[in-house]
Amino acid sequence: ERIGDGASYLCRCSYLEIYRESVTDLLDPSQNNLQIREDIKRGVYVDHLTEQTVWSATDAFHVLRKGLHARHIAATQMNDHSSRSHAVFTLTIESKETRDGVTSTRTARLHLVDLAGSERQDAMAPAGSADTRVKEAGA
Repeated sequence: ERIGDGASYLCRCSYLEIYRESVTDLLDPSQNNLQIREDIKRGVYVDHLTEQTVWSATDAFHVLRKGLHARHIAATQMNDHSSRSHAVFTLTIESKETRDGVTSTRTARLHLVDLAGSERQDAMAPAGSADTRVKEAGA
């Protein structure tokens, strides 16, 4: 938490993957099959999703890279490292300010979304790879 101009600021990052209808925490891949919930105060959120506090843009990039290593990828005809899942990297910035004994909190969220790669299903693809792509596509 940083303090400046009478306000304190906190920045957190989370990173999730949706692969074959299962939600996984990319910052803690042992946390898989997470539940998506909705709350009047919090809005839509993912239960037990890791939120890592960051202090700089460099810290946020380290969190992003850590999650990228845990993503599901596979080679396709178009791309050697095609993402096979949807992913959402969220940067949350929270500021708190107290004036005349009243504390106000503001929260902003930036969601960076990467949608899974897509290509036509090819019957002539190497054995096993076409089956996997069809399952990933939900067919």
